[in-house]
Amino acid sequence: MKHALTYVLAGMVAVRGAAIAAPAPRWAVAVLPSGHEFSLEVAADDVARQRGFMGREKIGPREAMIFVFDRDDVHSFWMKDCKVALDIVWLDVNGRVVWFSVNRPPCPATGECPSIVPPAPARYVVEFAAGTVSAESLKPGDAVVVLSDPPLR
Repeated sequence: MKHALTYVLAGMVAVRGAAIAAPAPRWAVAVLPSGHEFSLEVAADDVARQRGFMGREKIGPREAMIFVFDRDDVHSFWMKDCKVALDIVWLDVNGRVVWFSVNRPPCPATGECPSIVPPAPARYVVEFAAGTVSAESLKPGDAVVVLSDPPLR
């Protein structure tokens, strides 16, 4: 019986030459330019990213969710089965705000649920309770520091 060789290289694990993403953070905190901290739920796989905040009745004022992607891309979002309005912030690989969409209402019970498409690629997306971007005076180019264990890649 052959055994697959496993080694760690620059945060990636390779098994028989196939790269597998590093493990998702177990916890994360976002520190905004204001100095305010937000506890982040981490959505780092397809199932968690598809579920997001679906079905949540509320999101606390210092709670958010970070969506972690393996590469920069134009990651579109929608508010399917979401029960609360959200501010959605796209970040580049260095945590700089690329773009945001604010006060996004849940999709209607019937009819279309529009996608929200950013104008530029991003690596991470953070969903906050509606009103956070305004309250925090976030703007494109601002740095959002994400502390996590293990660190984001």
